[in-house]
Amino acid sequence: MQISTSHQEQSNLIKFLFRDYYENAQLELPDDIELREFAYQPFNSETYVRHLSFSSPQEVKQFVLENVPLHLYYSSARYQLPSAKDMDEKGWLGSDLLFDLDADEICDLRIRRFCQDGYETLASSCGEESPIEYVEITKECIMSVYQKALLIKDILKEDFGLNARIFFSGNRGFHIRVECHDECAMLDSDDRKEIAEYFVSPKPRYVYEGNPGWSGRKAKGIDGINIDTQVTNDPKRLVRIPGSLNGKAGLKVFEVKGEFDYSLSSLSPFSGYCAFLPYVSGEFDLFGEKYTLKKDSAIKLPIAVGVYLALKGLGKVKSYVR
Repeated sequence: MQISTSHQEQSNLIKFLFRDYYENAQLELPDDIELREFAYQPFNSETYVRHLSFSSPQEVKQFVLENVPLHLYYSSARYQLPSAKDMDEKGWLGSDLLFDLDADEICDLRIRRFCQDGYETLASSCGEESPIEYVEITKECIMSVYQKALLIKDILKEDFGLNARIFFSGNRGFHIRVECHDECAMLDSDDRKEIAEYFVSPKPRYVYEGNPGWSGRKAKGIDGINIDTQVTNDPKRLVRIPGSLNGKAGLKVFEVKGEFDYSLSSLSPFSGYCAFLPYVSGEFDLFGEKYTLKKDSAIKLPIAVGVYLALKGLGKVKSYVR
């Protein structure tokens, strides 16, 4: 099957691919779905549609197919009235505990800038024009972030007795989530801020090898973890739905169990090839493979790579063959 696109139909082709994926996607939804607020960002929109409520997975799927999302979320919080527009009227019933790790907080990332002629520049601007910016992610970096996620999971179990799950964000990081009930669910913002500080700036009274907690970890050379504290502090945060696609990269959001495989075959649901028209010229290392692009010179790429590059603003998918 082949689909071609003009310039103005670029997002429509990717939207078609997203909808095709959601036809058979298995979204992991909470058992208390009727207590959660849902939200999504449409294609060609800079804002979210919030305060949505559903009573069954079937309702969610039907909505997603009719309103294909660039990003898809549900609330970490449970509410009496999740569809209420005013947050105070929702009636908070408790929340899960969240941690967010992003590569830009853990790694020294290379930011590449390209001017309108397609060539890379070392300057921060291209005269009066804004450059195209691309943040390069290496396998070594993402694996380092994953090791931090595993550490958070271990600390939550060892120091708090909480069972956490790790999810790939679908872009360049991981979410660590504790499904909270009872006392854990009722932690307020101040409580959650204390927990975040425990991970970011641990201050054990003593540092001694073999001791439990941060005392023993510090003795091993393990230091604080650079998490996004705003995510942990906020009891009413939106979280990406496992099984959905991240519109910044076109990759799946999914739970990671055991080893993390940072390869396109593992991360992307798309198969086939595309004709890709680059906006820039240069060599790019993507998921362990090298690709050479030349501005305005169409190239045949795996559709997963084409979608990824298009969502990063480096070009457009011209046609797709399944």
